[in-house]
Amino acid sequence: MYSRCFNFSVYRLIKGCALTTLFIAPDLAYAAITEEEMELNCLKVDKYATEGGRYYGLKQYPKARSQYELQVGWSESCQLDEDKIAMAYNNVALTYVHEGDILRAKAWLNILPNDKRSTFNLNKINNNIKTAVEELSSEPGGQYWRYSGAALWNSIIIKPHGRNYKIDFFGFYAGLMAMYGGPNSGEFSTVLEFKNGKAHYAMNDDNEGDCQYDFDIDDELLTVTRVAGGSCGFGHNVSAEGIYHKVES
Repeated sequence: MYSRCFNFSVYRLIKGCALTTLFIAPDLAYAAITEEEMELNCLKVDKYATEGGRYYGLKQYPKARSQYELQVGWSESCQLDEDKIAMAYNNVALTYVHEGDILRAKAWLNILPNDKRSTFNLNKINNNIKTAVEELSSEPGGQYWRYSGAALWNSIIIKPHGRNYKIDFFGFYAGLMAMYGGPNSGEFSTVLEFKNGKAHYAMNDDNEGDCQYDFDIDDELLTVTRVAGGSCGFGHNVSAEGIYHKVES
C-alpha cells in the first residue's frame, strides 16, 4: 500500500504535499520576478539574521529559528558565499542546542561539517551528541532527516505497525527559485517488515517504472538506496535516496 503526490510550484514552503492548496504555473511565477526584486530580496538576508539575533538574545528560540530559516533560504537562493550560508545553518542549529534538541542541531551542523563554525560547534556539543545517540531506541522507529535546501528536510517517519513498521516519506527539491515559486515535492506511505535493520520497498506501479528502495538502518543513520525505477511519481528532482540522520525516536 502506498500513496504519492507532487507539486511544481507553491507560494509557501510546505511540510508535506497533502497540505498544499494553492498552485501557480512555474513559468508564470518566475516570469513575474524582476531582477530588481531579486536584488531587494537578497539585501534582506542581513535583516533576517539581525531579527533572528534579537529573538535569540531574548531566548525566544522558535521565533529566532523562523528568521534564521529565512536567512538560510535566501542565502542559498542568492548564492552567497559558502561561509555565509554556513553561518545561517549554524544560527539555526544553535536555537536547537539551546532547546536541548541536540540531534536536530547535529543534523544542521552536518550540512557543511567542514566549515570552521560547524566544526567548532560540533566539537562543543560532542558529549551531548554522544549522550543523545546513546539514548535513541535501537528499534527502527523514529524520524529521520536529509537536507533538501531552503531550510527544508526530506523526512522519513517510521512507526510500529503491528509486527511491521509504517513508513511515511515526505520529500522536497528546493532549487534556486524555491523561495519564489516553492519547492517540488513528493511522498509515499507503506508498511514494511524490518529484519536486522533492513527492509525493501517495491511500489509496483507500471506507470512509474516499478520504483524500488532498500532501507538500511545503522545506529542513528538511515541509508535509502533506489535499486530500480525512474521518477517514482515525485516532483522534478525530488529523490528519496540518500543518508538520513535520526533526529528522534
